[in-house]
Amino acid sequence: MSGTNQILGMPVPGQSPYYISAQMNLIFRARMLWRDLATWLRAYMVSLYGGIGNAEAISNRLYRIPLEYGNILRLYFGDQVTEQFMNLLVQYIALLQSLFVALRDNDVNSINNLTQQIYQNVDERAEFLARINPFWNKSEWLSLITAFTSMHIDQATTFLAQEYEGNLAIFDRILALTSIIGDYLSQGLTYFVLSQPQPLPLQPQPEQPQQTF
Repeated sequence: MSGTNQILGMPVPGQSPYYISAQMNLIFRARMLWRDLATWLRAYMVSLYGGIGNAEAISNRLYRIPLEYGNILRLYFGDQVTEQFMNLLVQYIALLQSLFVALRDNDVNSINNLTQQIYQNVDERAEFLARINPFWNKSEWLSLITAFTSMHIDQATTFLAQEYEGNLAIFDRILALTSIIGDYLSQGLTYFVLSQPQPLPLQPQPEQPQQTF
């Protein structure tokens, strides 16, 4: 398989269709992780604020997302990089959960402190992703993840204010944003795959002259 990638303008390496299909499946799953994160964060808020379902069970499901993210990133960036990113994502989820509780309890000091920590985490993740892949830009990641975060905070406040129509509109915007973030993530993974040096083809070995005795 040969040619030029129409998005990135890069030559497509001579990989088998099975290899390309496997890579595309991984990238599609990576895109869906952002939608999963948004969906389970909302489910956690519904349980926390509305007493519907089991908040602890939903929390456990939320913490599977960093593991699923890690399973994909590890294939591209190795163990050390992946563990660092997973730790940052776990911290992000924990901070958001704590903020949702503080908002419910109207704990102003905790709200201010947690909000500061959350956006610091956002900045660290944006810088980290830009460092591991030249396709990704810190300012782009910062803009995307900041919007994702602020929308979830708005979603929590509209839940508590029982502004359900506005709440649903925010969730619609979050889902639309997850598609944009997923596209940016998948483009970066595609670039990373296509930019890796390809192994040289095996060269035929010259025949050795037969010895006669």
